[in-house]
Amino acid sequence: MTYLESYKRLNKIFRNESFEPLLSWGIRMALAGTVPVIWGIVTNHLSDAVWIALTAEGVSWLELKGSFSWRFRSLLAAAVLAVLAAITGSVTGSNLVLGCMAMFVIGFIATLLKSIGDRASGLAIVLYLLFIICNAYPVDTFAAVKHRTLLIAIGALWPLVAGLAVSGTMPVQEPFRRQIALIWRSVSALTEAVSKIDTRAGFSEMLAEVYNRERAVRTAINNSYEFHGEMTHQANQNDNRKYQLTLLRKTAALVAVNVIAMGDEMEHLSIHEQDKTLQLKIETMFGALKSATSRMTIFVMVMKPEDRMLTISQINRLRKLTTIIKEYQLPEDKREAAALARIIQLIERTIRLLDNAILRIEQMGNDTPVFKSYSLIKTSFVLKPKYLIRNIRVLFNINTFTFRYALRSAIAATAALFVSKWFDIDHGFWLPFSLMIVIQPYFGATFKKAVQRIAGTLLGVIGGSALLYLPERWYVQDSILFVTFILMVYYVRKNYTISAFFITLNLLLLLNIESDYRDGIMATRVICTVGGSLLAIASGWLVLPTWDEKWLPRHMVNAVAANYAYFTGTFCSPETSDWTKLKRQAESDNSNAFDSFNRYLQEPGKAKTEAWYGLINTNVRISRNLNNIHVEQEEKEIADTLPPTDEQMGRLWECLELFNTVMGYMHHLRPGYRYTAVTADKLANCNFALNEVQQLSLEKIILDLKTMLVDFEKKEQPIRVKAKVG
Repeated sequence: MTYLESYKRLNKIFRNESFEPLLSWGIRMALAGTVPVIWGIVTNHLSDAVWIALTAEGVSWLELKGSFSWRFRSLLAAAVLAVLAAITGSVTGSNLVLGCMAMFVIGFIATLLKSIGDRASGLAIVLYLLFIICNAYPVDTFAAVKHRTLLIAIGALWPLVAGLAVSGTMPVQEPFRRQIALIWRSVSALTEAVSKIDTRAGFSEMLAEVYNRERAVRTAINNSYEFHGEMTHQANQNDNRKYQLTLLRKTAALVAVNVIAMGDEMEHLSIHEQDKTLQLKIETMFGALKSATSRMTIFVMVMKPEDRMLTISQINRLRKLTTIIKEYQLPEDKREAAALARIIQLIERTIRLLDNAILRIEQMGNDTPVFKSYSLIKTSFVLKPKYLIRNIRVLFNINTFTFRYALRSAIAATAALFVSKWFDIDHGFWLPFSLMIVIQPYFGATFKKAVQRIAGTLLGVIGGSALLYLPERWYVQDSILFVTFILMVYYVRKNYTISAFFITLNLLLLLNIESDYRDGIMATRVICTVGGSLLAIASGWLVLPTWDEKWLPRHMVNAVAANYAYFTGTFCSPETSDWTKLKRQAESDNSNAFDSFNRYLQEPGKAKTEAWYGLINTNVRISRNLNNIHVEQEEKEIADTLPPTDEQMGRLWECLELFNTVMGYMHHLRPGYRYTAVTADKLANCNFALNEVQQLSLEKIILDLKTMLVDFEKKEQPIRVKAKVG
């Protein structure tokens, strides 16, 4: 590798760090975990240091993504859970029955926390890690419990203080801006995929890639709402920075809708059949759009004047290229000419949105550090009882799927703990610990993670054995321990096998720092990891299994129902200001159905039907056309809005009737499903006429609904439901 290549690679790492700070997260964990170890070596309190370091590591698994107040509440919650889990594990470890009962409760709650997502997955690790380790090393006296609780409390408070110190120096809205920057980055990737659409035979994977990139945009938007849930019409305009950022997020979402619409038009434009000059112009125009959105990604994150200038430069370049291509002679084929004209129109709208995004950032003003904007009184309000009540409601907002997953995890973890205790396995805590890490909501995901975990563990044991054989290994261990903290976090999302290798290495070094190396410990570690992984796989098959063969119909019904709500909310409701919420729900349910279909294809068993794929694609197209209708409406002036014509009302009525007919078939997919039909008189609430593009989108929706009905009205349906899903 040349010096220039090394520089580019290093520069890419640091650039990615601005958007997803994995290295800084790893360094924060490394400091939290190694400082207590150094203290223990210097003061000859290694046993105490290990407990402090272990707790600090567990709390540091909490990823700091949200606002300062969110971070404060989350770190405090992690500290409280760490102490409670440690006390529970310590006092129940000597009694097999009490220990198993406590493991069941801990496993159930930890799984509920994992199900919430990035907001609480770190809390789940703290809960089951501290309980399992403390349960493996119980204490009998009150003094011993008190001493261990003190160590755990110190270990929990140390990363809390460090995390708040780091968070206090960051700009107040940096977490929100980072989430929006990730949306822009996903839009840039989507633009690249759309530019490569080719309708020739053998190029169908490009269309699939477009949909994958579209789902990535949706994921980025959903992640943003997890931590910053205010919508534009809900944001407090007195908080100008946050208000402008909500508008900026909406702008990024609208740009994504435009890019997706361009993709639909690209399917009608046989780009490979156009002359080379036009091909080059279209390719250059999409390249300029990709560059503009990519520069916007950086500008949103760093907000430097030079990045503003570069972003505006790319937008102006896109504007000039669009002007040039408008002067080019359109293709002779009317359909292709209309497609190219529509792409140019969407590009021009996107340019206005990009200009608007620049304006939002300018009106936001400078983003001040937290310590300058948060007073002591304001900080005290982050612990209001309403936040505690809200979080408890989120945790116990249990649906059938989440309950089954949590119950399966709790039963499997209890069985693993029972085996380790009953057979008195040395270091047997690796058995329930590995199970809790490996077990996932779906069988396929559990199997994949089990394979990665076992491979990483085997490699980690080999590497750890070599390190622990080294003479005077304290100095080696201390330095390598620091590095493993960083690398296991850095690779946790990039490559879990590598992350598992460093996790194994880290825990081997940490838990053996005060004891002599023994070959038996290594063998036990491998056996327990393999055993815990196999138990997780077996539980996914035997204990309340989740098979997408049964759950895919439910996801499909939810997706169709979301589009129904989207349509009726658009044309049958007097208020459409929250249309982006309906859009987000429809797209999320489409993604859930698509993910379920992919898992369904990978499940072991009988031959699979591809009929679901057509239904999902049809439903996705309906969502896209509803998006196009709203984007067109956003472009209209208020004075230009007129009521729909009689002909348009007739087409809307036909579309509503088709939707109601489709919804009537949903009970075939999900027995017992009921819905409330929206009647035709509600269409009187529609207060805007459809322009040419909106009429075309409506016609496409009608055609897609008729296509969907063909599948349901066949005498021998290709889709069969084998069991009722609750």
